[in-house]
Amino acid sequence: MAPETNRLITLDPRDAAVDGGMLLAPRTANLDGAVIGLLSNNNPNSEELMRMIVDMLKEKYAIAGAVEANKGTNRWPAPTEIIEDLADRCDVTIHATAD
Repeated sequence: MAPETNRLITLDPRDAAVDGGMLLAPRTANLDGAVIGLLSNNNPNSEELMRMIVDMLKEKYAIAGAVEANKGTNRWPAPTEIIEDLADRCDVTIHATAD
């Protein structure tokens, strides 16, 4: 009878990466005069975090304003209407999560 050997089998549950064909939005070189969108995922302190970020941006740039939106849950993507509204009204949008 052959001696028993311990074997370790490693499985990788990840699927192969798929190119979704999505392009990143062009990056903004300067935030002076920009309207900043703030999208909260409704986690505790996320809105406070966004306000802190805006305050920091105001110290460094002459931003034109900020538009706040709340997607209502951290479990699902933001509704299309919210995304489209931020895209129409803002030059840059920041999605905040906090706890």
